[in-house]
Amino acid sequence: MLVTGTGEYVYDRSMVAEGTQHLGLEGALAVKTWLESTTYLELPFNAYEDEPMCTLMLRDGSRKRYDLLGHFLDERRPVVVESKRYTTPGHQGNDFTEFLANAYSATSHDLVTVGDVRREYIWVTTHPFSQTKWKGLTQPDEMRAALKTHSQLLAGEEIDEDRLRLVVSRLWLLVMHEKQKKLMLNRSELQLVRTVLDRKATS
Repeated sequence: MLVTGTGEYVYDRSMVAEGTQHLGLEGALAVKTWLESTTYLELPFNAYEDEPMCTLMLRDGSRKRYDLLGHFLDERRPVVVESKRYTTPGHQGNDFTEFLANAYSATSHDLVTVGDVRREYIWVTTHPFSQTKWKGLTQPDEMRAALKTHSQLLAGEEIDEDRLRLVVSRLWLLVMHEKQKKLMLNRSELQLVRTVLDRKATS
């Protein structure tokens, strides 16, 4: 990933395969710019150039790659981001169900192996989906249903209700409109703002 003279993110095409991967990275970098322009997040890694860094281990021993990885500046809480660039709902309903199950499974793996790392999970899309149940997509019932659909990610364990509610509290579902690009800070502007708004954790 490179930064141009205007402070915009671009990518090194030699690092990325042709076709859909270019489109995927372009979408991920647009999401990165948007989220970082809030001044609360830093997302230095993307799956197209930093795949090992963006890959989490799940409870059943499988792995999940996320589009972006970084942290919240104020408390250094880690965060992973799934970026979806659509002009229609597409197949996001099924993908989001898997996203929920993966979040629970990855958190379970953390708790069993290293403890709670306080990771949060952000889904950013350019088009809403599952509109009839939109308000409930990040609620416990939807997480339970996701784990029933992808029960292999439980690795034979029962659903832990306390753990489920913990993961639910760390879910984000955001919609980014194309016109929001006009409202974003570019990299150069963001660096200037950060000298005034120092959100980085001091501890």
